[in-house]
Amino acid sequence: MAGTTPIETAPVPSVPPARSGRVTALVLGLGALLGTAATTYLAVAGTSLGRSLDAPDLWFYENDPSLTPEALGEAAARSWSAAAVGLLAVAWLLTGLAVRRGVAARWLLLVGVLWAVPLVIGPPLFSEDVFFYTAIGAAVQNDVDPFRYGPGVLGAVEAVRGAEPFWRFSPTPYSPPFVSLLSGLSWLFDEDLLSVLVAVRVLCVAGWLVCALIVCRIAARLGGSRAVAMWLGGINPLVLLHLVSGNHNDALMLALLLPGLLLALLDRPLLGILLCVAGAGIKATALVAVLVIGVDWAQRQDGWAARLRTLALAGAVGAGAFALSVQLTGLGWGFLGNLDIPGRSLVSLTPTSAIAFVLDADEPPIDQTRLAGVVVAVVVGALFLTRLRGWGLIRVTSWIGLTVVLTGSVVWPWYFLWPTLLFAAAGVAAERRLVVVWSVVLLFATLPGGGPVTRLFPRPLVDQFVLGVLTVALLAGLVHVVLARRRSSRATPEPAR
Repeated sequence: MAGTTPIETAPVPSVPPARSGRVTALVLGLGALLGTAATTYLAVAGTSLGRSLDAPDLWFYENDPSLTPEALGEAAARSWSAAAVGLLAVAWLLTGLAVRRGVAARWLLLVGVLWAVPLVIGPPLFSEDVFFYTAIGAAVQNDVDPFRYGPGVLGAVEAVRGAEPFWRFSPTPYSPPFVSLLSGLSWLFDEDLLSVLVAVRVLCVAGWLVCALIVCRIAARLGGSRAVAMWLGGINPLVLLHLVSGNHNDALMLALLLPGLLLALLDRPLLGILLCVAGAGIKATALVAVLVIGVDWAQRQDGWAARLRTLALAGAVGAGAFALSVQLTGLGWGFLGNLDIPGRSLVSLTPTSAIAFVLDADEPPIDQTRLAGVVVAVVVGALFLTRLRGWGLIRVTSWIGLTVVLTGSVVWPWYFLWPTLLFAAAGVAAERRLVVVWSVVLLFATLPGGGPVTRLFPRPLVDQFVLGVLTVALLAGLVHVVLARRRSSRATPEPAR
């Protein structure tokens, strides 16, 4: 049941031909040097700023004592960290100028690799999640049900030492196939903390490289620029800090989801669905892409009967493959009851939490605002599905992913990586500008040790600020849509009478 309409094309203009090679090389080289200096400082300063616990020997070297908050002072340490992150943002924007001058994607990837080298060598930064991964694997190896108990029940076990207090005693919300992967790594390396950390990092770096290459493939397939896709997605500092350094399992999920979407674009929707299901085996949110591929595939059939059969086939394959992957792990379906656990942290960056605290700071109506978020996600997601014919598979998946993030029970900067990479591959000019803005802003949302910057400010003041920023962004988006429609209507000639 191959699609009957032409493969979608995205209105992403190609970059201009290369010009002034010496100036372009100078700009690109300066960006490479500044970015590498920034990531080197972050790797050397390490996790001393913002860590939730002080545990020794969590990496191959300790933080530079002269760069810790104790040596510099808390305010100075924050300033230096912010300066390093800001320098990385400036370096990235400089390479964007090189993109406008026609630099090739392969040179951008080389710059990204240079920026990534200190992050690969240094400790996990901007999140402590990877230490929870090692703890989960050790827990399973010691016959602990990870969906009923936190790994902290093991007591003073080496692999659990790095897990932050919140997750140490919380059951995991991760999909069983990912938990099986962590258990396998723990078994392979005899529950050695550093060995498992290195193994996860290798997998995440490989995942990042796959993502960088696939966004370029998707962009080229849609008639866009490989260089723009590489710059906006592949070497985006937000991507580097949270996939290469932070080692989030999003790297593995996206390394499966993006090829799945590419296969769907190549008119192989069933293979695309299977790859996205594999991504959902890492994080269940990838099932959203399965839905979009299925609806897109169905819409490209002739007649309602064929569409319904195609939709049923896509649903059966997706649901069946996911259920089979869960059953084969032997870990059961207990993770479904834990999907709300990340939301217990009540991060101010989360719109649903921010709304609740603005409404009542003493007894915030969290359950009500989250229920409202689910309703909004369903309604808005359904509306985006109606735009598949006009916007195409990749852009619709991007917007639904962004909606799921903003209406969810918890929001962290790395949750934006999904729409970041997809908009990098297929976004129109306004969407690409939006990605640039949130990529720079979200670089400053977490401290190198993993704590959110918002916790440094009182509630509900910080919640009001978050909602204010979101409101301004939404209003700006609405204004842009209205103005774009007016320009489009004026440019359309009236029919001859």
